[in-house]
Formats: sequence, structure tokens, C-alpha cells
Amino acid sequence: MGFRALFALLAVAAMAAACSPEDDEVGSTDGGCSLNSCNSLCLAAGLPGGTCQGSTCVCDGTDGGTDTDIWDVIDRPPYETTAEQCDVDILFVYDTSASMMDAVGPLTSEAFPAFADALATYPHLGSVRVGVKTNLFGEHAFENGGTGYSCDGGVEETIQTSLFLTNGWDVGEPHEVHCCEEIPSVDCAFASSQRWIEGPSATMLDEFACAANVPCQGDVLAGEPTLEAGLRGLQHDGNVGFLRDGAVLLVVFITDEEDQSTATPESIHDGLLALKGGDERYVAVVTIAGPRVGTVEVNPVYHTMGCDGRYGGTEQTPKIIDFSALFGTRGVHYEMCGDNEMSGALTAGFDVLELSCEEVILL
Repeated sequence: MGFRALFALLAVAAMAAACSPEDDEVGSTDGGCSLNSCNSLCLAAGLPGGTCQGSTCVCDGTDGGTDTDIWDVIDRPPYETTAEQCDVDILFVYDTSASMMDAVGPLTSEAFPAFADALATYPHLGSVRVGVKTNLFGEHAFENGGTGYSCDGGVEETIQTSLFLTNGWDVGEPHEVHCCEEIPSVDCAFASSQRWIEGPSATMLDEFACAANVPCQGDVLAGEPTLEAGLRGLQHDGNVGFLRDGAVLLVVFITDEEDQSTATPESIHDGLLALKGGDERYVAVVTIAGPRVGTVEVNPVYHTMGCDGRYGGTEQTPKIIDFSALFGTRGVHYEMCGDNEMSGALTAGFDVLELSCEEVILL
């Protein structure tokens, strides 16, 4: 069952309840009980299945169907989870240089929906928060509303790039219709009213598709400090409240160039762990970048070596690979080379997230 369908079903079921039945009865409606709907509802709530008893839907429990109150599952607020559930805070840090714009579409239309479906089927999922930011941090000036690649004639605006993105372009709109420094004007209207997306929810995919339709922005003086941008974003006061005690943090870095942070990979690693009280079990990372050693020239100006892939050329990124390795089994590096797709990278991300969640649950 897909992410949208699963949580739409839960929402409808919760609204249909007039009262909370005893044991594991779902309850009846004026229209009676449908076996298919009853079974689907129970499965969606993480129970083995269900059957109709007259006009009442009864879910199977672990001891023959007498100990599971499904309404405890359906009516549970997103922030209330049992000891067997895992809350997850996910930050996507995206390289917003012009060379990465071809990968935006596959991320929003293919990779993240598949990732969300995997989350939806994970039996220990609690609640989810998702933030999106660029690979810059601090204040930067951009020419907004001009023409041509560099927005010539635009009005200079200074924005705080440490903040998570809440604006994007219209979903499906090609980046070519905007100059490279234009600031997105479409309000993604997060249901959370925060700088991040909250789920599970029926609007989660649409909200991500908006925010992750990132602007083409860069600062030649700042370079591309992708790894440090993730840490600085999580530390910034404007994003306070995103990180939750007891939640697993997953940071996904996506870039086609080597990291240019002034901070060392070791200090960024330590900074991320510090956000979770130094407990490495609560932090996982996915780096989506280039190979350790390139085999083709991907930048003829600087004679940079790397690899060719579905989204263009990607530089060799040994520094980023070494950073990912600092997290041990909770760090995974995925090369954007050859036929590798963004969906495969997020599948690998789900694997490390699942590993962290299992360890947290067993604490």
C-alpha cells in the first residue's frame, strides 16, 4: 500500500469512529462491515488482519484477537509512540549548483515517494519530520528577478541559507524558466506551520515535492560546503524544534562535487553526534556523490576526474566518502555513476535508518 493511501485510510477510519470499542473491535457504521475494508484497515494499523462479526470489524490480536484495541493505534497523536516505535527526523541537504538541477525531478517524483512507501511499511515507524535545505549556510546575496543565467538586472536580496526551505517552484516546472539566482516564490504551505514537514500525513509527498524543487543558487566565494551546511542548518536558531529527544536523526547529503567545507569531516561528525547527546545510535547519514577515484574527466576547465551518470558528471569525492565512513554501519555512500538512480540511494538510506531504529527500540 502506498504512503498516500495508507494514511488517508487511517484518517478516514479515525473520523468514522463514534466511540472506542472494547478489546480489538474496530466498530461498525450504518453501512455495515466490509471484509476487504476491515482487513485492510487492520493491516494498515500494523495488526495481522481482521474479519467481520456482524456489522463490526474485529482485528486479529496476538493472542487470538482479544488484546488489541486498534483505536489506540489509529487515534494515537503523531508524537505519542510506544517503546516499540521509532520517531525519525530527516534532513535533506541538496547541492543547488546549476549542474545538479537535472537530479531534482527524479528526487521528488521517484526517489522520495519510494522512500516514503518503505517508511509506511516499516512496522516500528512512529512519526516523521522532514527538512530540506541548500548546501550553503549563513547569509548570502542573490540577484532576484533578473534575466539570463546570472539574473542580470535583478534586485539583490540577502537570505539566510541556514534556514530550511519552505518555498519552491511549481511542481514539474523546469528550472530553465528561472535564472540561476532567482529566489523561489511558491509557498509550500506545510500543514505543520513549521519550517519542516510532519508526518505521516496525506500531504507529505506534495509538501516535499514543493520544497525539494530547490532553487539554483550558488556563491563562488563560499564554494560548496555541503557537509558543514547540514550541521549549521541543524544548529541554527531558525530551525529550533526540528530535532526531538529520542528521535533518530538521518541526514542525506546530495552533491556532484567534492565537499568544500572549512570544517573537517571529523568535526562535522562530532557536531552531529553532539546534537544527539553524543550517542552514535541516534545518528545516521547517507552521502550521495561521486567515486573515490574518477575514471573520466568531468570538468574540462579544472580537469577534474569523476564519473558519468544518469544526472551528468560527478566529481570524485574521497573526502565525502571518508566522512560517511566515520559513522560506521550507520553511514552509507552511494555513487551517482553509471545507471545508478536516486531511488537506489534512498533505499540504502532506509536500510541504515532501519538499523538505527532497531538499536534504539532495543535500548
